[in-house]
Amino acid sequence: MTTYETVAAQLTAGIIEDGYAVVDDLLDLSVFKAIRYRFDELQDEDEFEKAGIGKQLQYTIDKQVRGDFIRWIDPADQTASVYELYRFINAFKVELNRSCYLGIKDMETHYAFYPEGRGYQKHRDRFKTNPHRIVSFVYYLNEGWQAGDGGELVLYDEDERGIKTVEPKANRLAVFLSETVHEVLNCNTERRSITGWLLDVPVELTFLG
Repeated sequence: MTTYETVAAQLTAGIIEDGYAVVDDLLDLSVFKAIRYRFDELQDEDEFEKAGIGKQLQYTIDKQVRGDFIRWIDPADQTASVYELYRFINAFKVELNRSCYLGIKDMETHYAFYPEGRGYQKHRDRFKTNPHRIVSFVYYLNEGWQAGDGGELVLYDEDERGIKTVEPKANRLAVFLSETVHEVLNCNTERRSITGWLLDVPVELTFLG
């Protein structure tokens, strides 16, 4: 079994048993550094835009609800520094489909950062009007993160009781079912990540409702 398959099996087991999973030290340090360098470049080039909530006609921007800035990524670009991350995600997709029959066909993903003082209030990633996000994933880029820096991901059950708090430590991958209620706590320092979703339709069809 390859490293990709081993991680995919671990993530899938977590989804089946708990609805989430976390893996630390996912990528080689050189790959992690390359991704961080690319993130710095994009910020320097002012490539990020304010993120909104909802899709299509329901799309709005409300910084009180959601405080991050994003830059979409093409997951088919094999020259991108993040492509090694996608090798793990693609292996995870294959294992989910084999074990859980989820019919996952594609992914969408973006770089994201939260400035100091920002977070994202409780929400689900799976929209009622566009229910194609099946599993969410977050890969963290926060070197030197320590308790008190904020930006933790908190997952809730259906009664909105906290079931898991994920600290946004560098080189950590977290996955969870997109229907799960969750939030990002306010940040006391900038929080960086790559965030994405596994979809049950090709990504271009998610805009059709």
